[in-house]
Amino acid sequence: MSHPVDDSTDNRAPAPERIAAFYDESPSYFVPIAIIVSVVAALAVGIYVNFYTAPAPPPSNPKPDFKLVYEQLGVSPDPAAELEKTITGTKLLDQLRREPCDREAIQPLAKMLVSFGYPREAATAARKFGERCGYSAKLLEEAYAALTRINDFTGAVAVANEMIKLDQARSRYRYLRGLAYEGMKNPRGALSDYISALQLFTDLSNVAVSEFYRISRMYAAIGRYCDAITPLEMYISYDVTKRQTAQLTKMITEYANDGSCRAHYASGSDKVWITKNNVVDVTINGVKARMLVDTGASMVSITPGLAARARILPDEQNLMTFQVVGGTVQSAPGYAQLIQVGQTSAASVPVAISVGREAAFGDQIDGLLGMTFLARFNFTFSSGILELKPRTIN
Repeated sequence: MSHPVDDSTDNRAPAPERIAAFYDESPSYFVPIAIIVSVVAALAVGIYVNFYTAPAPPPSNPKPDFKLVYEQLGVSPDPAAELEKTITGTKLLDQLRREPCDREAIQPLAKMLVSFGYPREAATAARKFGERCGYSAKLLEEAYAALTRINDFTGAVAVANEMIKLDQARSRYRYLRGLAYEGMKNPRGALSDYISALQLFTDLSNVAVSEFYRISRMYAAIGRYCDAITPLEMYISYDVTKRQTAQLTKMITEYANDGSCRAHYASGSDKVWITKNNVVDVTINGVKARMLVDTGASMVSITPGLAARARILPDEQNLMTFQVVGGTVQSAPGYAQLIQVGQTSAASVPVAISVGREAAFGDQIDGLLGMTFLARFNFTFSSGILELKPRTIN
């Protein structure tokens, strides 16, 4: 007779150990964790390969290369870096990269270089642009201002020369070159340009005293103190009542004392008949001449033929430009030892000798009797009579 197994006793055999629990027992987390770790590791490897070993993709908007622009304008690395720090600078550079002769871009770019403290680079950029693309007045003035700021007056003269090429009859350009010559300690060059600037004004009676005073200063700088008087007397002569000030009188007196001018500056009085065409007989260094009376001419001006006959040597190193009917004429400064009109005379008178134009003043006319002679006198000019009385130098 069989008996059922009695499990109720304590003498039963122990259960065997198991390597892994049955699924119907408590769950195990080992396998899911292992899978997750493997996935993360794979992602990490992928990210490393992607970002650290693969080449970087090109940017969507690559930075323009301005190397050629800098070479064309002569811009060095330091100012170039400053320009590229600004949106406006980068924009202007890009305009010049695309259109190397864009005039609307170069002038503000030059201004920016000056504002960043690079005036020489601004002037260089402006000049190189002008050499390639043609100069403009505004661009040249930017370059001139930049160079004078750093006292590069030699460079400023070169820039002013280009201005004058643009417009021979523009008085401002002569004035600017005169300032640069004065900065170079070249009073003769400055004198010629200041005289040219004055002569290119259409109405001398409406010119400020400063324009006349600059000429006086340059005459004094080369030791011609008596000549320094004449521009001031010229200014006064256009309105004696209002312009004969104590300050100008004092300056004239000082120049007269420095040059011992009173004895020969002007002498004699006379009333001289002139023709209906304002022609008067004049004697220069003993040579007879026929000249037009011209109160609008800052200087006595003569033809090359009269200069040769009167033995007046032209200073062709310091040419001046005068406005005449029909255009401009180049003239060289010189000095007449003595000019006589009737019973009046003036010694050591500055004159302008026209260059290569024998008929510059009209047929059979030897020149213009201008203010370097007339301003030494109290004069009236009307009804066919020129009346001259010497001015008193106190």
